[in-house]
Amino acid sequence: MIGSYASAGAWGARYGPVLIRRMLDRERSGTYVVLVLAELALVAAFAGVLVALLIVTRDDPLWLRALGVGTVAMATCGAVVWVVEAAARWSWSVRRPERLVLAAAPSGAASTAVLRSRASFATPLTNAILVTAWCAFMVVLTAPVPWAAVVFGLATLASCARLAPFALGRASAGGVYLTPTAVELRWGVRSASVPWETVRGTPDDLAHGLAGATDATGDRAFPVDVPLDVTDQPFAGRVAVPVAYLWLRADELSELIGWYAAQPALRARLGTQESLAWRPTAPSAVTMADGDTFS
Repeated sequence: MIGSYASAGAWGARYGPVLIRRMLDRERSGTYVVLVLAELALVAAFAGVLVALLIVTRDDPLWLRALGVGTVAMATCGAVVWVVEAAARWSWSVRRPERLVLAAAPSGAASTAVLRSRASFATPLTNAILVTAWCAFMVVLTAPVPWAAVVFGLATLASCARLAPFALGRASAGGVYLTPTAVELRWGVRSASVPWETVRGTPDDLAHGLAGATDATGDRAFPVDVPLDVTDQPFAGRVAVPVAYLWLRADELSELIGWYAAQPALRARLGTQESLAWRPTAPSAVTMADGDTFS
């Protein structure tokens, strides 16, 4: 019996986030409504079970009560995180600017940038807050056993480290910065640079990273990372490019990078007003001559 529950849980943990992410990436209002309602129902169900367990396990051994209540409380927190993610994605899908801007790249060079919304912090910040809240809740729950309360108290303090990049202003939403020499990336406290020479045409599957960066080109502005979404983990040999909250859609960003990968002479215009004329509907970079304009 326990094995079957464990297998079902493992299957859900592996495929559930991927399925939800695919639905979110469709960016359709109907899909968002269904997801938000389903996730709210899940939160309500977990919260109901949590309250019931708190009542019916009052006379149970503390270890058993802590195990059951703690597990359901953690599941409730996870469901809340998914509600926040769906709501933030829905809001961003109707507010995305769909344009390029001129901005300083992480290296300081002038660039043509695809910025990322600070709404991208909604999920990692909510997750960090709820993990700390869960640990604090477990301190109260295990208070009759001092050593257990101390353990969860230390866990509470340790979990506060996840809040540090946000509280200290060291986390940056960043974006994708195209300079004449490289594609520079920034998210959270990390930045990386991918030389144009290593970009082979239009990138595929940017959600799983951009190939070409090396460890030597990366930089970390703070010891504590801002975690990536589980579905944004880069493949081996790639650097992460979280695409969900960028000012352009992932397919448009791929087309933009492919444009300049195929036209080296055009890269000199990056970081200038002229580069802002690019549109996804412009002629294919493959068929353009180096001297052609964007329009």
